[in-house]
Amino acid sequence: MIETTVKMDLFGGGLYIPVRLWSKAENSYRWVSLTFDTGATITTISPEVFYELGYEPLDKTKAKITTASGVEYVSQFIFDVIKIGDIEIKEVSAYALKFPEESFSIGVVGLNVLQQFDIELLFSQKIIRMKRL
Repeated sequence: MIETTVKMDLFGGGLYIPVRLWSKAENSYRWVSLTFDTGATITTISPEVFYELGYEPLDKTKAKITTASGVEYVSQFIFDVIKIGDIEIKEVSAYALKFPEESFSIGVVGLNVLQQFDIELLFSQKIIRMKRL
């Protein structure tokens, strides 16, 4: 079983983890801090990040999703690969959604990624252990 440990940051009422997103534009990974969100069905990132990394929406049709703030219409993207700790996750489906400034977040890691792991939150050590299923 593949296992990794990542540091967690707690601030602004959220739990954040370091994630590397593959950039088609730079042909390398870009580090970002994303909200660890078991309440989000799909990983969601600010639209600007997708475009900066060289990604285009799958099509012009927008998906209707329900967020904590209400109904939104969003574009769908596919990341070639993301990395959490030492583990690569390929072809990650994600939505593009502008996050409010007060959320302190540019995106969330949702259940479409998290359900691929057994996860242990160790708040006393400020780490998350993740074992690939």
